[in-house]
Amino acid sequence: MVFVTGYPGFIGKRLVQQLVSRGRTVVCLIEERFRDAATAHMAPLPAGSVRLVAGDITDSALGLDPKTRNSLRKSVTDVYHLAAIYNLSVPAEVGERINVGGTAHVLDFCASLSKLHCLSYVSTCYVSGDRTGLVFEDELDKGQGFKNHYEETKFRAEVLVRERLGEVPAVILRPAIVVGDSRTGETDKFDGPYVTFAAIRKGLMLLTPGSGEVPLNLVPVDFVIDCMVTIPEIEGTIGKTFQLADPDPLTVIEVVRLACDRFGVRRPMASYPLWMLEAALSLRSVRELVGVPQQTVAYFNHAVVYDSKNTQDALRGTSIRCPLLKSYLNNILRFYLNLK
Repeated sequence: MVFVTGYPGFIGKRLVQQLVSRGRTVVCLIEERFRDAATAHMAPLPAGSVRLVAGDITDSALGLDPKTRNSLRKSVTDVYHLAAIYNLSVPAEVGERINVGGTAHVLDFCASLSKLHCLSYVSTCYVSGDRTGLVFEDELDKGQGFKNHYEETKFRAEVLVRERLGEVPAVILRPAIVVGDSRTGETDKFDGPYVTFAAIRKGLMLLTPGSGEVPLNLVPVDFVIDCMVTIPEIEGTIGKTFQLADPDPLTVIEVVRLACDRFGVRRPMASYPLWMLEAALSLRSVRELVGVPQQTVAYFNHAVVYDSKNTQDALRGTSIRCPLLKSYLNNILRFYLNLK
């Protein structure tokens, strides 16, 4: 039996579908306010394959009653911890309570499971904070600073997982920036690069902020899900960290130019300093016009490369590969345009 937090979120929904398609029975810890959405999503799945239990990762007992908790202790073999605040502007206290405290409580729960095979903890490549250059999968604390509380609290949560590896067998999965399905373009989150696509479509990207000559590491959600359900089952992966990143990402300017061509608008003619964009986005009227949150500015000129050797080694005997962005960008933009 698989225990999943973060359902029915963007990645959580697809993870549960994939697990069920592989014959797994899944118990999803959900917030009560999401019950209707979770029930609707699981309706087409085979009867009895998914069970919902209301709870709260910020509670030391995960908000579970003693009977449910004891039952799960005897039957759960695998745990996926996805629940977190994925928001670059999250306040420090909220990020600490949910991302760090919630992970500590999930680790306590995992330590109590009599049949645990593996905890799959979903981190992020951006625990690297403000580091630049090459970031390896086995690295975490290199004295880096952080661009926001989201990065810092996800870093602190990953520290907890690593500290308890001797007690709780785990794999750490670090996705890069997740976009829609490479085959259908489907997504229900239009943040991250989608706000840049919106600005491009409006013809507002006449100039690029910063040089644009830095990698923009985008990965499609289907690749991420395939990695999540496959890697923990491969012998020798427990205890390791896997960066679910594009091994050959395009640069920011390459992505912008491609999107301009697809939308049929003029490519940027020049660039301008990032401080000018930061100053402009400090004005609410400008943020509302272009639809770009101020917190995203730091990622326009972040010269970091994410090594993914562990991931590529683990997947070598499979057919799973991160597709080239050029091969699926049309699908991403088509889905985006059809909903706008």
